[in-house]
Amino acid sequence: MKKNKKLIAVMGCAIVMGLTACGSGEDNAVNDVQQTEPFSLIESTEQAVSGSAEQDTKEVQDITDAQGTQFPSDGQQETQEQVVSDSDEELEEKLAAYREARENAKPVSLGNGVTMGGSVSEEEYGISYDASILETFDSREIAEAYNTANSYVEDTLGISVETRNTTYHCVDPRIWEIYSANDKGVANGYEPENIYVTEYCDNGAWQYLILVREGKGSEWKVIHHGSSYME
Repeated sequence: MKKNKKLIAVMGCAIVMGLTACGSGEDNAVNDVQQTEPFSLIESTEQAVSGSAEQDTKEVQDITDAQGTQFPSDGQQETQEQVVSDSDEELEEKLAAYREARENAKPVSLGNGVTMGGSVSEEEYGISYDASILETFDSREIAEAYNTANSYVEDTLGISVETRNTTYHCVDPRIWEIYSANDKGVANGYEPENIYVTEYCDNGAWQYLILVREGKGSEWKVIHHGSSYME
């Protein structure tokens, strides 16, 4: 009988310990859930906040960059345009002074009855351009170019000039750019050594002739007249 009581007591303790262990296991599981779920929620929240903060920072930076970009105002654009216009006006004044001096200088004969304007230094009037292309032409080729230019002004255009010569050596740097420009305007497709430019005065307005040829030894022809070599 005593042995049965002891056995019952031992079994009772075992059952209590088992229930305690189960209870403890459930408590631990609950604690694990309670500890895990808040951590995941906090981590997700932090990531969302971090991503939002980064987006806000990027938007602020974009706004700052946009504010830092300066666009010219109407006044600034007008000033820039005025600077360009003033530069052109200054060049026109230099060209006018040079042409007046050239008209009064002794003319230079090119042969074959062709004369050029007087020999006046462009540099003395602040006019400069690269005229090295002229070294590729001999006097005969230059004379032929002027003969063609003169005939075009007098016969084709029917202009009776008031200047001493019908056409002159071009002294406008803007026209000389045709030799170095990638876009040669009306002379596209022609090499520099097959292009020649002259100028003439039509009722006080100076205009330019663009002459071309197919190659050395071929005849010159005028393909354009006007204030520019662009169409």
